[in-house]
Amino acid sequence: MNDLTTPINNDGGPESEPDRLRLELEQARTELEALRRRKSSLVAMTAHDLRTPLAIVQGFAQLLASELGPDTDPAVDEYISNILAHSSSMEKMVENLVALDQYERGEINLKAERGNLNVLLDEALAQVEGLSAIKTLTISFRSAPAAAWAFVDVNQIGKALYNLLSHTIKYARPGSLIEIDITRAGEFLKVRFFDTNRRLTTDMIARLFNLGDMNPDGQNATGGMDMGLVLTRYIAEQHHGRIEATSRKGHGTTLDLFLPADHEE
Repeated sequence: MNDLTTPINNDGGPESEPDRLRLELEQARTELEALRRRKSSLVAMTAHDLRTPLAIVQGFAQLLASELGPDTDPAVDEYISNILAHSSSMEKMVENLVALDQYERGEINLKAERGNLNVLLDEALAQVEGLSAIKTLTISFRSAPAAAWAFVDVNQIGKALYNLLSHTIKYARPGSLIEIDITRAGEFLKVRFFDTNRRLTTDMIARLFNLGDMNPDGQNATGGMDMGLVLTRYIAEQHHGRIEATSRKGHGTTLDLFLPADHEE
């Protein structure tokens, strides 16, 4: 008579340890896939629910801005500009949330073409003008002396550049100087974002481009980080590039994006 605690296989005999482990692994995979589907569904619902009120806020703010005249109180002008800048930033966050989920599920297919990083960075700078103005930042951009050609998905790299700019501005002290330049680094083009005043610890740098973990008290250990940098790491790696951060006391913090240069440059 069989021991009631002994697993039985399809032939009525005791189940071997490898068979049991394979079964448990398959069950774990099934449960993990179900969790992934639920997470993606939650992301889609959240993005949809956030986009509607954001569109309303942006629409009314744009309407108010169009009604401003030369005699408008400067404070009112400033308030409306802040609403437009921050609502636009929130819209980008929603896009990042959806894109990050798509990257994790392997649903992003890159459409590579020859792109000039000088032009792409100019476009990203135009998108953060409002945010930088709010904090009275000085942004110095030194483009590559010649066209900085890379074979990239222009849309995805545009997101990466925006995210790096947005992050740098978010954590910059009011009135700071932000230096940006594009240089050649061997086989790569390097886009450097340098904040002269920011200081990051070694532990923070190690976690900067990864999703944060929950502390034992239930708080998210993500101080100084943001989702845009995680997405930027995914984008860089998909382009066979990388992203790095360095920081030294008294010397500021640098974020470097490396992308393979176009060999036909």
